[in-house]
Amino acid sequence: MIKQVIKYSSNNSYFAGFLQNIINKSGIIGSVNQYENKIVLQLDDSDEKALERFSELSTRELPHSMFIEDIKTEVIEGEVIPSDFKSKAYDIALCPKCLEDITNPASKHYLDDTLVCTHYCNEPFVSSDNTTFSPHYSMGASILVCDASKVDEMFILTAEEKKLLFSIEKPTIKVTIKSDEIKEFTGRNFIDIKAPYNTRSTLVAINAKDADMPYMFFQSSDDLNVIKVQENFSIIKASRVAKELNDINSNPTINRFENLAYEANYGECVGANLSTKGIGFLIKTTQGTKETVKFKEFDLQDTLSLMKEDEIRAKLLHNFQNQFASIYDKLADGNYDLFETLSIILDVKEIGFNGLSEKALEFRGNGGLKIDINYDGESVDYSALLGSVISFRLAGADDFYIAYSVFEAIADTAIATLNQLKNKFDIKDSIMLGDMFANSVLYSRILSKYQLANPYFSKDIAFDE
Repeated sequence: MIKQVIKYSSNNSYFAGFLQNIINKSGIIGSVNQYENKIVLQLDDSDEKALERFSELSTRELPHSMFIEDIKTEVIEGEVIPSDFKSKAYDIALCPKCLEDITNPASKHYLDDTLVCTHYCNEPFVSSDNTTFSPHYSMGASILVCDASKVDEMFILTAEEKKLLFSIEKPTIKVTIKSDEIKEFTGRNFIDIKAPYNTRSTLVAINAKDADMPYMFFQSSDDLNVIKVQENFSIIKASRVAKELNDINSNPTINRFENLAYEANYGECVGANLSTKGIGFLIKTTQGTKETVKFKEFDLQDTLSLMKEDEIRAKLLHNFQNQFASIYDKLADGNYDLFETLSIILDVKEIGFNGLSEKALEFRGNGGLKIDINYDGESVDYSALLGSVISFRLAGADDFYIAYSVFEAIADTAIATLNQLKNKFDIKDSIMLGDMFANSVLYSRILSKYQLANPYFSKDIAFDE
């Protein structure tokens, strides 16, 4: 018999369900079973015609899953005991067979807006999606890819990113815009894109493609945001497909950390929570789990007041006011969070984490400026941070170079703090979480500078809520 072991970094059962469906349709004697992080497929190879039917159906109807890591195939002796694998229903996209039915004029499901995929389970998943799609761009909008054949004309993607984009899970990924038309419409160089992810968006894509519109804009929710950096792919935020958390701790941050530690099989570990809502560090020991370090909340007006009390920084603010009066007035009159403040100082079009993050991606070099993020074990000197950014802005450094340097500095601070905690508590394992990992500069910096420490990045649990 033929035995395939599929390394599968998720406990979602729909992929095994698709395999069982193809076994049933092909008439082959076969079995599929799912265990922790693997799916085992066994096929009786004595019936060549049935094996050929299984191969043909697999090629035509089996979707790709972003959770597949590796497939090993071998021929072994033994008898196949037929399986009847059952999967529950999931909020996933239409499978290749459903896509064929909904786009084929000869099919009874042609343009059927009630079509629900049941080719992996018996119980349909009914989604309630009221997303509005438009040919016109609005601030912060994402793109629905309506014509897959033109994706390379519109965006710059790696082969691995394309596999993610068109997987059955249909995640949202950030890409570089290639099309001059899209750049002109959006005023951006990077944007979040998504392939049709349910029946409704599939029908929107079909109609748009027929009208020679290869893309549409929409306001995306955090249903499944994924980033691919080097060999790693991680789920940043998700409301579907990602592993549901066990209720271990009433504190949501500690609970996510505990779930990650359980998945990694770590009895003791430290963790960096690099969240836009606040940076913190956690520790799990035999005595329990706690947030051992939490950076104080940023307050713009308090920070400006402290800067005015320092002779050197007060002069820096005065020079900044003289050169960038409108920006200074905006800061003086508002109460913005840290990333909003930094993006305002750098005059980024879209203020906030996403705008600053995309600005950082414009830098194509190696190595950033020395941005001060001083942490003395009790508090963060945000005055030093803002002072560094303002100094480099006054010196004429490119805004994207400064933004890039900010994310490098956050990563370096996280690495230094984790190393201190590991040494203090004699712990070797570390875990990463938090939505700042949506920025590939920060993610890459930690991968490259902290590689020997081998930090744990989950492929199935979202990094943030």
